[in-house]
Parts: sequence; structure tokens; C-alpha cells
Amino acid sequence: MKRLLLRGSAVGIVIATFIAAGLVGATAIRAKVDDASANRSAKAAADSARRAQRANVVEPIATTDSAPAAATPTPPITAPTSPASATRAGAPIRAILPMGQSELPDSVTATRGDTDVVVSFDLMMIRTRRAEKFEQFVRATLPAIYGRGARDALSKIPDGGLASQGELLTELPRKGLRIPVGTGWMIRLFPETRQGQDGPLVVRYRVSVVPGGL
Repeated sequence: MKRLLLRGSAVGIVIATFIAAGLVGATAIRAKVDDASANRSAKAAADSARRAQRANVVEPIATTDSAPAAATPTPPITAPTSPASATRAGAPIRAILPMGQSELPDSVTATRGDTDVVVSFDLMMIRTRRAEKFEQFVRATLPAIYGRGARDALSKIPDGGLASQGELLTELPRKGLRIPVGTGWMIRLFPETRQGQDGPLVVRYRVSVVPGGL
């Protein structure tokens, strides 16, 4: 009986030992599982927090890549108008020649500028120092510069009316000829001379349309 009791006690101790070991192992496994679950939960919470933080961050608005604002249109630059040009714009007649040099009959040239026309005739049979010859030359060439308006204005002046306005070689180069072309306007013509063998010769004239008060 004692041996049986001893053997039973030994078996019971072994069984109790196995049971205790099983309980310890189960507790350890459960603890590890709980730790892993806790770690996963903490990691998931951290990820959720980071996502929420990124979602709440407002991205800065880029200014360098934005579409440029519409440019304010620049008013066109216009060349300044001189008082003389603005005044002559209202003249009743204007030069019909193109800007620059033009050829007239008998090798005469006419050069048109911004405000006047220079007619050159330094030719043997045309240059002169006689007032009557110069008047006939003006009557022949002035309509080629200003057209019908000049022809009508000259028709109102009798023959000799231009030559009688002053001495051709000394007075008229300074004060000029005056030919009315309408109310408040006139053709102003200045003969120009050069020195010849026997004295001054008229070789060109300069002409423009100006207000009659000038």
C-alpha cells in the first residue's frame, strides 16, 4: 500500500508539474499574443494619427506657376505733331507730289519735305534774273506742285501781278511772294539765288501753304 501510495503520489506530482508547466506556457503565449495585439493597435493608431495630420495640412498655393495676369494694354506711341504741321493740316490745298524728289518737265526737279517744296532749275535756259521770266516759270510749275487749287489761285492774279510784289534779286528772296488760296490762307514763295558771272541768278524757289496772317 505504501509503495502504491508513493507511486500514486509520484504520478500526481508529475501530472501536477505538467499541468503547472502548461499553465505557465499558456500564460506566456497569451501574454505574447496580447503584446502583439497591443503593438498592432498602437501602430494602427499612430498611422491613423499621421494620416489625419497630413489631411489637415493645407498645401501652400504656388505663385510662380500660376497663370500670368493679363497685361494692361499699352497705349500706342504716336509721334509728336509740330504746331506747323497741325496748322497746315487744315490748309485748303496741299502738295500733290510724293515725299522726296520728283522730276518736272525740262529737267526741273521738285523736292517735297514735311512743310515745303523746293523747286530747282539751275539750267541755262531757265535760271534768270528777270522778274517777268521768273513769274512765267512760277505760273508754269506751281500747278504741278499744288494741282488745280494753285491754277485757280494764279488765274485770279493778272499777268505781272507776281513780279510787281518786289524786286526779284534783293527783296523777294527775303519777304517772298504771296498768292491767296482761300479765306485766311496763302501760298508763300521765296526765290533763292546764287552768284553768277554778271551778278545773282535765281536758280530755285521754296514754296509752302501758310495761314494768311503769316
